[in-house]
Amino acid sequence: MKVLGVIPARYKSTRFEGKPLALIDGIPMLKRTYMQAAKSSLLDDIVIATEDKRVFDFCVKENLPVEMTSPECLTGTDRLAEISKSYDYDLYVNIQGDEPVIDPSSIEQIVNLFKGTEGEYDVYNLYKVITDEKEINSNTIIKVIVNELDEVMYMSRLPIPYSNNDIVSTYRQQIPVYGFTKKAFDVFSIPNKTTNEKFEDIELLRFIDLGYKIKMTETWVDSIAVDVPGDVDKVELFLRSK
Repeated sequence: MKVLGVIPARYKSTRFEGKPLALIDGIPMLKRTYMQAAKSSLLDDIVIATEDKRVFDFCVKENLPVEMTSPECLTGTDRLAEISKSYDYDLYVNIQGDEPVIDPSSIEQIVNLFKGTEGEYDVYNLYKVITDEKEINSNTIIKVIVNELDEVMYMSRLPIPYSNNDIVSTYRQQIPVYGFTKKAFDVFSIPNKTTNEKFEDIELLRFIDLGYKIKMTETWVDSIAVDVPGDVDKVELFLRSK
């Protein structure tokens, strides 16, 4: 089985333009993400996928494998779909370019989940139980509801599930490491975002909207996504605490 790690790196982020090259303790975020992903022993290869020549030139200068993808790609998953047309692998692991402290064990969880289900699913993802009120109520942290089989029922930026009685809800944060088969990209190739995907701005909801199952499993790894400039401080604080 061959596994490709793909790091989408979009320069023109609406909330933080240029963030792939934003410095975190003197090292560009994209390079930190690549260095962390490269620690995984279950990836056969890694490639960065970008729409911007500045990111492409940086990768060439740093000797990081990179491919230019279409500026028309709506999401990081669209970039993976484009990459999959030129790279033939059994599983494609989407490693977010704005996850500079990603734990390589989370990548390995995705690969092992794929192996353990023997290809029963085409999309794989992780979640982590959270209890911090700020995280639960943050609209930058995606919460997920799963069924008894750890299959996704819904994802939202709102604090779900809501409890209408004395039972305290268990909140699960989606961890942005994904596994896709080639078949998943066929599903994802429709030209427009689906209804709930547009409302929530969560790309995996496209599969749920279209009736496909997503397999998840719990993880305990740390994850700090850089969505806005202020998140750089959080990452630097985390690194210094290590």
